[in-house]
Amino acid sequence: MNASRRALTVVTALLPLLCAAGMAWAAPASRGGKAAPPKPQVTRIALIADLPQWPAAEANAAALLDNFAERKLDLVIHAGGIKGDTESCSDAVLTSRQQLISQSPLPLIYVPGETDWAECKQPVNGGFDAVERLNRLRELFFPEDATLGRNPRPVLRQSDQALFRSFRENMRISVGDILIVGLNVPGDNNHYRNEGGRNSEFEDRREANRQWLARAFSVARQRDMDGIVVVAHGDPQFANGWEKKGRPSLLDGFMRHRTRDGYLEYKRQLRELTARFRGQVLLVHAGESGSGGFGTDKPLRDSAGKILQNFTRVSLPTDTVAQWVELVITPKAASPFSVTLRDAPVVH
Repeated sequence: MNASRRALTVVTALLPLLCAAGMAWAAPASRGGKAAPPKPQVTRIALIADLPQWPAAEANAAALLDNFAERKLDLVIHAGGIKGDTESCSDAVLTSRQQLISQSPLPLIYVPGETDWAECKQPVNGGFDAVERLNRLRELFFPEDATLGRNPRPVLRQSDQALFRSFRENMRISVGDILIVGLNVPGDNNHYRNEGGRNSEFEDRREANRQWLARAFSVARQRDMDGIVVVAHGDPQFANGWEKKGRPSLLDGFMRHRTRDGYLEYKRQLRELTARFRGQVLLVHAGESGSGGFGTDKPLRDSAGKILQNFTRVSLPTDTVAQWVELVITPKAASPFSVTLRDAPVVH
């Protein structure tokens, strides 16, 4: 047998051993070398609103915030309503609620509700000027570009834009591939006033909200994000036949018997933006007082009357300290949002 044939025979004989050795060497490399990409992180968020409504509910609210941390949730979203509808809007009350919320162990996002500022002009609330109370609320609750709570996270505020310096309550924050957007859209018909003349507070805030919401959807599309969570206190009344209404005219502002839908432009914008967005949209707001509050539905339709399947509304429990809603965000899932009504610990 010549030398070349003997070499071929040796290699052929050793080939199974070489292959086995190669496999044994490659296996640790795949584990200890280039690591497999980590699984997307599931995010759990507590959704609350209209809490605490009275001083007697403050202990329960504090216990609830502590319970969220014990459950190892990631974030708390308060959709507005930090005082009762007949409770004073005084600095003492607002400061007390600010101090309570600031003790949250988890990062907490708060957007204002109508009882927090828009209804403060009523005598039972102290007869305050609504805009003055809103500005005071901004000073107390939004001094930093960060969430509230003992472990704050950075947020982006609309007040960073020169045209909207005062709108510190409008914010956004990214949670993985989800964008959370906070808007000052209160109940009581979005604080639209029927008095004659320019409705300046409403009109200025409507424009700020319009631009902030449009920007949020633009960012989400550019980043190819999976979904958007829009948080506002007011129920926009999707079932009031708004789709058939024309554009508001000056007549709406002067005729008291003709109710002007303060949410009309807001709902139209939600419809237009959602229809062009490939991901899921979740609208979170406080439920109607006296209705029990909690519910989920798909109330938004396109211009042809077809239900927009990628839009879901969540209304939160009201008039109770015994319940809250958990939002679970699962990245890359076909339906990234899951909501569940939970029982809260009650302090007696």
